[in-house]
Amino acid sequence: MNLDEKNYSFQEIRQMLADLTIKQAQTDEQIKQTGEQIKLTDEQIKQTGEQMKITDEQMKRTDEKLSKLSKELGNIGNNNGEVAEEFFWNALKETKEFKGIKVDFTDRNACRKKGSLVDEFDILLWNGSSVIIVETKYKVHPSLIEKIKEKKIPNFKKLFSEQADHKIYYAIAGFAIPDKVAEEAKREGFFIIKQSADLQSIDIENNEIKAY
Repeated sequence: MNLDEKNYSFQEIRQMLADLTIKQAQTDEQIKQTGEQIKLTDEQIKQTGEQMKITDEQMKRTDEKLSKLSKELGNIGNNNGEVAEEFFWNALKETKEFKGIKVDFTDRNACRKKGSLVDEFDILLWNGSSVIIVETKYKVHPSLIEKIKEKKIPNFKKLFSEQADHKIYYAIAGFAIPDKVAEEAKREGFFIIKQSADLQSIDIENNEIKAY
């Protein structure tokens, strides 16, 4: 109801003004509280942003450390592999006979490419009718046997076509060859080459070899 529509007494008008003043004060207080809440929220957002920045920096440093560690471990693995290959190559490069198989030629890191097919073989020992492929590892894992059967031997036949009609033998040479892996390799007709007890030469195992 508008003031023009009714005659108010002076006392009523004073009361209405008092009520308006109280409501205005309440509204101002609510606005003040809302402003403080907004300010608090802004501060929380700022703190959250700073915490996220700190977390991002920590994650970045962690990623850098993991990357460095991975690289170092990879280098260690590569170095171990190179040590194993060097040892077995030195033990085999002058050999003239390998468990009754005549050796006329030796080769190392023989790599061939044919179209999209590329492969490399650590050590090769061969004559006019036989080839012995030696895979060198610091530590031999069980998956290597399947890899040899399914990939390495077929790849050799495709890439070294001049030896495709040769008898192809495979040998696994390693400093650490678990017994189960060695037994499985022997069942597949592979030679097993280990470091001898005096650490200066090699021992060759398996008399039931298979030509592929």
